[in-house]
Amino acid sequence: MNILVAYDGTLHAKKALKYGIQKVQGSGGGSLTVLQVFDRNLFVDYDAGLRAEEMARSESARQLEEAKTITGEMTAGITVSFITDEGAAGERIAYHVGAVRPDLVLAPPRFRNIASSLPCPVTMVPGTILVPVDNTKSSSAALDTIVHEALATGSKVLALGVVPVHLYSREEKKELERVKKETASSVKQLKKTLADKGIEVLESIRSGYPDEEILKAAGEHAVSLILLPSGSTTPSELTKAAAILLDESERLHWPVFLLPPVAAA
Repeated sequence: MNILVAYDGTLHAKKALKYGIQKVQGSGGGSLTVLQVFDRNLFVDYDAGLRAEEMARSESARQLEEAKTITGEMTAGITVSFITDEGAAGERIAYHVGAVRPDLVLAPPRFRNIASSLPCPVTMVPGTILVPVDNTKSSSAALDTIVHEALATGSKVLALGVVPVHLYSREEKKELERVKKETASSVKQLKKTLADKGIEVLESIRSGYPDEEILKAAGEHAVSLILLPSGSTTPSELTKAAAILLDESERLHWPVFLLPPVAAA
């Protein structure tokens, strides 16, 4: 995996950098590019003039050294490169993404507005991680992965309960109600478990085709990452939805990571 980190020296950017290193290492190898853009235009009308720009450049250089220290301590076995540039941050990030062609861009929230204009997935750190939930134990089985992703990025989690109402006829109202209750219970359980670990959790219950409801929720909640089930020995509507979304990647405007397969109980 090749990752580009838009680095501005903030605490969020440092977290994004550390998370990016872990992702590259966890993928079995790849490269990490750290991009720092100095926006000189911010000082055109600044009353303090050249002195203010000089101080800002000095701070920018210090922040870059911090980034090099972080990578020096963590990046054994992977390729790391640093790029420094000047200009409008959005424009320069877009330029370097086009040149480097990373698989994923990590960025602090100040760069949120550029995400939709880039040709590859962008994860904001921190952000909101969408975890689809049904009436099975799939989310509980993948709890370690969910917790790791949330804590590593400082993100909150959206526990999205999805009820596939299209599977049930009018004569199956009792069965549908049972599934709704069980799905709501799964959401509540996931929320409690994550909250006990200090992770902020939003919850939502939606009814419809799972792939469509996942995409709708991702757009409405400004999601930064979607965790999809990668399958199990017992197929579910969520694993089917994951297969559909991954097969129709043009519908996905968010980074997607696959949760570990769920074994049969």
